[in-house]
Amino acid sequence: MIGKDNDPLMIEYYEKKIYDQKQLLEISKALNSTLDYKYLIDAILNICLAQLQTLSAAIFLAPEADSNYFELEPSFKGFDLAEDDAGFKIKTDAPLVTFLETKLKAMTPDQVEESMGLSPELEFLRRIGGDLIIPLNAKGKVNGLLLLGEKITMGEWMEEDRDFLTTLSTLAGIAVENSRLYELATVDMMTGLKVHHYFQTKLKEEMERCRKKRTNLALLFTDVDNFKKFNDTHGHQAGDQVLIEVAARLIQCAGKHDIAARYGGEEFCLVMPGADLKRGFEMGERLRKAVEAASIPNPNGGPDFQVTLSIGVSEFWTSDRNNKDLIERADKALYEAKHSGKNRTISFQIPVQN
Repeated sequence: MIGKDNDPLMIEYYEKKIYDQKQLLEISKALNSTLDYKYLIDAILNICLAQLQTLSAAIFLAPEADSNYFELEPSFKGFDLAEDDAGFKIKTDAPLVTFLETKLKAMTPDQVEESMGLSPELEFLRRIGGDLIIPLNAKGKVNGLLLLGEKITMGEWMEEDRDFLTTLSTLAGIAVENSRLYELATVDMMTGLKVHHYFQTKLKEEMERCRKKRTNLALLFTDVDNFKKFNDTHGHQAGDQVLIEVAARLIQCAGKHDIAARYGGEEFCLVMPGADLKRGFEMGERLRKAVEAASIPNPNGGPDFQVTLSIGVSEFWTSDRNNKDLIERADKALYEAKHSGKNRTISFQIPVQN
């Protein structure tokens, strides 16, 4: 831009640059303040909608750390997709990704086509309404694609928009990478549940919150009925399939702020902040019925499996000294459920004094 320092256009230009830099600083703080993967993805998309005057934003990421493709995150905004579109996969070594890795900047589909020609991936992104493609990157490697639709004004993407997005893509790429590494350290890869040490840490935090704010907290312990016999009869591969399916039901039933974890073996647990014993019992019954109704695919090729759960429920007491007290009560309720017929939910009750 040509002009003198006191030129109104130059002043406006510099003011816009300063504003964008301040915004990026705030965005950087926001993206690095959380390691929650789903929250992070939603934050990135909402930042794009708010800052760049577009109604459509989507992100393609690898579903697992070792996946060789990117897929559409279900929290996309604004794009009107057919059912088949949502399952489209972009290989991490596809020509489009390889090309963007050499540029690492925001580009329109036309600019990409002009440089590398058409590809199935580029045609797909254009067909669903993509107007700007931005490679997310961490350490110079593309670890996702951000896709924006047309601007609300239907205007061209300005150079400052592209510069903003190029910087944002690096911030977002690093945040996604950190979140993925954290997930690897805290999530049981087979079941998708949080691991034991994460459960213990979060339970302690929630109990402290209860003490300070006098709120409720319920804890569920679950155990697959006759699991050892099932494993011995059908093999460990079938046993693993049962654990995966039961864990999926637990995750589906869990509330937004609940913490679903694998305590050990076939024993899973659910921390329910804000819930009392009654709500904990209701959740236990909901989960138990969901598992009882499930048909679990047999990896050996035979008929589907049916399994049941026994569930114990306890709630936080102000007299609890540590995690162990709350866990012991849930475990005692679970023991009672197992030894009084299985396939039931039992809440720990204060023993009646004679």
